[in-house]
Amino acid sequence: MKKVIIFLMLAVSIFALGDAGRILLNNKKTVDKIKGLKTEIAALDKKEKETNDTLVKLEEENKALRSELSEQLANKKVVYLTFDDGPTPQNTEKILAILKKNNIKGTFFVIGHNSDMYKRIVEEGHTIALHTYSHNYKEVYASEEAFFKDLYKIHDAVMEKTGVDAKVTRFPGGSSNAIVKKATLRKIIDRLNDEGFVYQDWNCDSTDAAGNKRPVDVLVKNATSCNATKINLLMHDSAAKMTTADALQQIIDSYRSRGYDFEELTVYSPKFQHRK
Repeated sequence: MKKVIIFLMLAVSIFALGDAGRILLNNKKTVDKIKGLKTEIAALDKKEKETNDTLVKLEEENKALRSELSEQLANKKVVYLTFDDGPTPQNTEKILAILKKNNIKGTFFVIGHNSDMYKRIVEEGHTIALHTYSHNYKEVYASEEAFFKDLYKIHDAVMEKTGVDAKVTRFPGGSSNAIVKKATLRKIIDRLNDEGFVYQDWNCDSTDAAGNKRPVDVLVKNATSCNATKINLLMHDSAAKMTTADALQQIIDSYRSRGYDFEELTVYSPKFQHRK
């Protein structure tokens, strides 16, 4: 009996030692695993710091480049050639040919006639903009609703012929005209802004609206007399403005010789507005 008890005690001891051994072995594996995880975490922390440092550096470089680009764009000399009251077979075709020859894009503020020509303006890369459908001051400026009825009529006509959702517009006579009442104009401007339209006036005038068959040298002199960094030049391509097309090449040559580039107006272009 005594031997049996001794044997049982020995067996229990061996079993206990086995569990302890296994516990010790498992603890060592756990410790090694923790050490490995700590090493991985340290490496990830280092990589994260390096990544953050790189991002900070890139952001600083990006900020500097944006600032430099903004300054360059602000100082870039640009002329926006704009043509109102067209299109017409008599003048628009000549103007398009001159612009194509000089690799220049312009902006055409069209009204509701010769709509089959809208597509060519767009296909040649120019901006087609809105100048109301009727261009009838009495009708257009009768009320806010009258203005937008006319504006959307030309908008829809352009959309139908070209597929362009035109958002650049110009008031007949400009926003500084003496026809529209100030209260009505204010409502129109607010609604234009709300509905995503951008209206453009001008800061340089060829004076071709002052009469028909204005002498070419007069148009060239007036159209090239501006020295602003950004110039929005008012011209017309209606049927009666034959000399405007005749003067265009000299106008282009003058500005090009003075270091100006030529661009078309978009909703992102600088705003030339007589009334805000």
